[in-house]
Amino acid sequence: MRGRLLSARATALSRIAVEEVRPAQEGEGKRAVCTGGRRAMPAAEDLGGVWGLAELLQRYEDGERPRPVVVQDGGEDWVEYDGLRDEVLAGLYEEGFDPAAFDPAEVTRALAGVRLRRVPGTRRGVPVGMYRCGCGELHPLTGGAGQPADADREDAVGREDEEGALSDLLGVADVRLPAVRLPGEAELARAVPAFMAAVRLGHWCGGGQGARTASAEGRSRETGGRELTPKGLLRPKLARQAVEEAELWRIDPEEWGDAEVRAARLAKIRSAGDMEVLDLPWEWALNCGFVEVDGARARAGADLPDEDDDAALLTAWQGAVAGAAAELSVALPLPAGPLGGLPQLWALADEVPPLVFLMLLTAYGLPEGEWLDVAGFTDGLEGLPEGPARMLVSALLAEQYEETAGVLELFGAAEREGGETGEGSALTLLLGGGGPDPLPAGRFRLTPLGRSGLHTLLVRVGIPAPVIGSLAEADARELLASLPSYASETDAAKEVADWLAARSAADAAVQVVDACVGTEPADALRRLEAPRVLAAVLETDTAGRAQQVLHKAAVSTVTGCSHAAASMLRRIGEPAEGEAAWGLEWMLVDGALPIARRGEQALRERLLTGPEDGPRPLGQVAERADDLWRAGHPHAGEVLGALADAVKPVDQALAKRLRKAAFKAGSAK
Repeated sequence: MRGRLLSARATALSRIAVEEVRPAQEGEGKRAVCTGGRRAMPAAEDLGGVWGLAELLQRYEDGERPRPVVVQDGGEDWVEYDGLRDEVLAGLYEEGFDPAAFDPAEVTRALAGVRLRRVPGTRRGVPVGMYRCGCGELHPLTGGAGQPADADREDAVGREDEEGALSDLLGVADVRLPAVRLPGEAELARAVPAFMAAVRLGHWCGGGQGARTASAEGRSRETGGRELTPKGLLRPKLARQAVEEAELWRIDPEEWGDAEVRAARLAKIRSAGDMEVLDLPWEWALNCGFVEVDGARARAGADLPDEDDDAALLTAWQGAVAGAAAELSVALPLPAGPLGGLPQLWALADEVPPLVFLMLLTAYGLPEGEWLDVAGFTDGLEGLPEGPARMLVSALLAEQYEETAGVLELFGAAEREGGETGEGSALTLLLGGGGPDPLPAGRFRLTPLGRSGLHTLLVRVGIPAPVIGSLAEADARELLASLPSYASETDAAKEVADWLAARSAADAAVQVVDACVGTEPADALRRLEAPRVLAAVLETDTAGRAQQVLHKAAVSTVTGCSHAAASMLRRIGEPAEGEAAWGLEWMLVDGALPIARRGEQALRERLLTGPEDGPRPLGQVAERADDLWRAGHPHAGEVLGALADAVKPVDQALAKRLRKAAFKAGSAK
């Protein structure tokens, strides 16, 4: 099991398997509590199963002390034992291990930082893990189209906690981000020295000499990998080899680049735990899944990318930075120890908006190279408590920002200037009190790589995050369905231009018209976007072939396609002869359908929106209210009823006409 990178000196988080879920009783459900247990476990694995552990503990209780052997190699001396069990046994005596000891309070304190979440329920009427899109339907929060394949289900479950927290806190329907351009060259991932050092270290661990060993059941297996001490560190000699052979020194070439100086410094270090040049790549490799520790050996991890595969490197980097951003920027960093378990602090933390993640979203949408003024972002922040509690929350927010920005800098995902606060400011405030409001300050911005990593996370949790140029090779259905997620007309126009550049005007017209087929809300939503694309097609159609496509489609009997084509021809003043009757009425009902699914207020706002000197949709509805039911639209009754409810506060007479038309639509079925 592996955790996510939480700080510059990453800490691996253990995972707890939930075996039972029940309703919380009075006073429960706020934090994890250990209610009991027995016996202690030595800090080691790969001892030979239950039988091997029992034998080790019996030797310890009998007072058997293993004899060490002093080994000399290259002028160095160190102590070794006859096998892993002897080494672990010696360590038990050194630490005064008590096999009968178990302290539930100690486990409870260790669990103080584990934030509990509710059993998936609903948020604003939408089940957690789902989102309501513009078509009015619910869809799963996945990173791509549809559910993950079987091979990906385990990874999807592993990401559920971090993604569930974001989707539950933010609500995808409330977030609209501008379209951005992302770097398309996977080689950018190589620009982060510590990340590439972790990749090389993973491959180095996978290249260790294998050996055969017998298990407690009598079966032999391949050990492989690199040997570790009982404390989970590389043995000193191997650690020195890793620095040289995996070129870990490249993370700080100014200090470690000189080969002779490096060799002399490494020779003096007696423990891998004191080898700074190894420390950061080792922690990254563990947390990113590039190295897996199995018993007393470190092996190449399942998530280790091919060092020569640029796309795989970028994908691995994006996953790592997305995980770091989610872990660090959503939940306030409560103080460690007993203070972190105070119910009052938990209550404060739960009420504070996800400020740092909202800050990342703002930085994500800035033009490339522009800085976010952190102090300006936090001025007048709503949602913070008043009085002394505000001071504490401000200090926690400052620490959260500093830790998040620091880790993203290490990933090469962000840059910042000024405004650094001292570590532990929240604890200092708790103990000393007073002082100025310590909200974070300075300037902050995402690098192109950082924007790419954050985009990966946003897509995973279902937040619309369009990327200009990403749809150039997509089919017309995907293009039309995606355009509503673009926050500005300019962004949408750029995407349409990129899409048209990859195909002829006639082919584009055929694809767009074909994508308009159907009678469901999702089909109507695509047809709402079709005029924008068809207008761009006609502008580039010097031969008139796209217009010929529209004329043929307008007189066809294909529901949706004929209506979209006929509507476009009327817009340009070239109506098709023989087109279906009531075509305009059909399109009016069609266009109102997805908006009606969003609620009465959304529909009313849409009806009243329009150019200052031009007609509003409300005027078009009033002009044809008595005939809208004649179009034969399968959702006419539903839409006319919704229109009647929406216009009633504005025009009661029109509402009565629409209600009558809704009745006729129902009777005509």
